[in-house]
Amino acid sequence: MQSSTTERLNDWMERQPVSAPTVDISIVVPAYNEERRLPPTMIDIIDFFDRKGCRYEVIVVDDGSSDNTAEVVRKFERVRPEVRLIQLPKNHGKGHAVRLGVLNSHGKRVLFADADGATPIQEVERLQAALEAGNDIAIGSRAKASSETRVATSIHRKVLGRVFNRCVNAILLPSIADTQCGFKMFNRKAALFLFRRQTSDRFSFDVELLFLAHKAGLRIAEVPINWTNVPGSKVNLVLDAILMFRDVFRFRVLHRGVSREQYEQFERSFEAIETEGSPTAGLAATASPPAR
Repeated sequence: MQSSTTERLNDWMERQPVSAPTVDISIVVPAYNEERRLPPTMIDIIDFFDRKGCRYEVIVVDDGSSDNTAEVVRKFERVRPEVRLIQLPKNHGKGHAVRLGVLNSHGKRVLFADADGATPIQEVERLQAALEAGNDIAIGSRAKASSETRVATSIHRKVLGRVFNRCVNAILLPSIADTQCGFKMFNRKAALFLFRRQTSDRFSFDVELLFLAHKAGLRIAEVPINWTNVPGSKVNLVLDAILMFRDVFRFRVLHRGVSREQYEQFERSFEAIETEGSPTAGLAATASPPAR
């Protein structure tokens, strides 16, 4: 029953028209039981973009929290029109929450950032510079060496991350040093192409997005960032690791048909929307069918 509902939702989302962007940047924050860690992150995001003076929106997707996460976001909503809450009645997983937020965004660029604030929001300037240099996607990296950045994490988390990433490198993505950092930015065109094809609801969605981007020939910049481990992670280092390893093989089969040609077809439809300034259903025809 749940599988049928998910498939229907995926199919419906893929058929929706796309509107022209109305803000400069959308920040999508997935949140599951984050009533304590979320408020400082929200304050930092809002204060930062207020100082920047750009048009922005913050979309928080409450992924079926059992605490007061939604009420915390409503407090921000009441005083800041840039903040928007999407509340799910039950927990689906981080990948599902990010996908829903991105597909409901209106920005020329889309950033998703973790609710714990492990990456300071100021690091967005590094990602923006990478997009301005001509890349389609800019991803924060804790593995890229840089004299300007510092990464603070536990040894066991670092070791497990390196092992998983080497497997990903061997099977799907040979050139990405850190696929899992929860701080990634996309231009609108790339975001819509990728997230309409994403199928993973859980923590492997980062790998899926980057593999889709690789298959479509999109330009990906891996950017060193500052990052500090914040206690309270929802990742189960054993169970989730097993599921993620399984998904690595699944993605290789599931997305074998994605190509640069498919993206260029999407690109032509997207540019027609931007030129005409009106929605169209033409993009739906280029989307991959939902996984069965």
